[in-house]
Amino acid sequence: MKKSVFFLLCLFSTIILRAQQKVIPLYEGTAPGTETWNWNEAENDQNMWQTKVVYNVVQPSLTVFQPAAGKANGTAVIICPGGAFFALSINSEGFDVASWLQQKGVTCFVLKYRLAHTTGNDPTAEVAAKMGKKEFEEETGKVIPLAIADGRAAIAYVRKHAAEYNVLPDRIGIMGFSAGGTLASAALFNYNNENKPDFAAPVYPYFPKEMYGTVGAGAPPLFITAASDDALGLAPHSVDLYNYWMAAKQPAELHMYAKGGHGFGMRKQNLPSDQWIDRFGEWLDQQGFLKRPAFNPEFALFEQRVYPTVDGNILPYRILYPENYDKNKKYPLVLFLHGSGERGKDNEKQLTHGARLFLSAENRKKFPAIVLFPQCPDESFWATSTIDRTVQPARFELDYSGEANWPLTAANELVKKMIAEGAVDPGRVYITGLSMGGMGTFESVFRYPNLYAAALPICGGGDVEEYDKRVSKTAFWIFHGSADRAVDVKMSRDMVDKLKKLKVELKYSEYPGVNHNSWDNAFAEPDYLDWMLRHKRKK
Repeated sequence: MKKSVFFLLCLFSTIILRAQQKVIPLYEGTAPGTETWNWNEAENDQNMWQTKVVYNVVQPSLTVFQPAAGKANGTAVIICPGGAFFALSINSEGFDVASWLQQKGVTCFVLKYRLAHTTGNDPTAEVAAKMGKKEFEEETGKVIPLAIADGRAAIAYVRKHAAEYNVLPDRIGIMGFSAGGTLASAALFNYNNENKPDFAAPVYPYFPKEMYGTVGAGAPPLFITAASDDALGLAPHSVDLYNYWMAAKQPAELHMYAKGGHGFGMRKQNLPSDQWIDRFGEWLDQQGFLKRPAFNPEFALFEQRVYPTVDGNILPYRILYPENYDKNKKYPLVLFLHGSGERGKDNEKQLTHGARLFLSAENRKKFPAIVLFPQCPDESFWATSTIDRTVQPARFELDYSGEANWPLTAANELVKKMIAEGAVDPGRVYITGLSMGGMGTFESVFRYPNLYAAALPICGGGDVEEYDKRVSKTAFWIFHGSADRAVDVKMSRDMVDKLKKLKVELKYSEYPGVNHNSWDNAFAEPDYLDWMLRHKRKK
């Protein structure tokens, strides 16, 4: 009797916890492509699959499972249950998986994707009646592209909202079971920067070779598991996908159990296949996805965000708000562009130099401002230039005649977005940066001449030939070390001469005997922030 009561209490607690999970609509308004669907999503608990199923999904959604406070490791997984594209086995291939991963610190999003229309109230019976017939192929053939689109959209949604869920934009994976495995496998091909998964885990997927695309360097690492006695004969799909990854010399791991059947999910069958989720956890750990990032708590006040561009790129950035921030007030805004050594996608290295200046309690009180620190990816630069590193200092040839590099455009568009949101004084927007970021500072003022009241480039340089009177509304304070062995001090001197000819408000500080780290001297200037923030953009 006591055991029965305990079981019922546990079951009741689980139901309450799941009822409290946040559910997010995947699309704003109706899902694209199915605007005319007018049936209602439903559930069924009594069926031949002997588990709860969801069917007739019209409006795709994500059910969020967040780890306990302080336990999130920054990794997210979109989970796609299976069900032959007529239903979703929502517990054993959805919520139960999410609950297990949630305990490991993974933030999970269980996806309800669009399904073929069921006319009765038992989709499992309808699947059994139609399976293997032309009717089944026709109906699933229409819905599979829609479901795949939902899988891609889910990855893009989580990446766009990564900061809201304490997720890192480069640690977002997708896994799926059977039909859901089709979504997880399809996400491995034809992706863009917004919807590329950082890893994928198809579990006994349906994914024939005619659905393959090309795979090359940088493909997401792959975890696959299935059973040889799969009643639907899908085991070869897993083996073929694994071999395809191996032929491309991309990372993959395959677990093929002798017994387990199809649809084992989180069911307990007292077979070795019951432990597949443990193997998946071990794989995630080996890949580094269960390790919490070593964020410096010193920078905790800089909130983590990402800015998705219209071209599908993702710019990580950190933002510092003033103390007692009031969104109904107007604040100055400072854009800080880091150097080449701080490039990456960890959304922290860019704070190495300069962040402490803005975190100073005295400065925060004296100079309340919104501060942006975007991070340029490894493969790009803020400024458009060619570099010859065979000489010392390196030779930079800056050229503004073409388009700007996308990270610089994204950083400036982010500034404009912040202004449009209303809490920024548009007449008090500033830009500063060091080394590569100093070059980006010069270029930003040139390309956005009506944006910045003052610019403070440190050990950088610009395109002297292109610079013209359009920059005259911005005041400049330029810094450089005379003994800089990385960026020739002549680059700053040339820009000083050019700005003098253009009769721009100008201040220049050159530090005798100082090497490339002239930013230390610049940040030590007692007037650095005061000079910057007292300027207002000229009309």
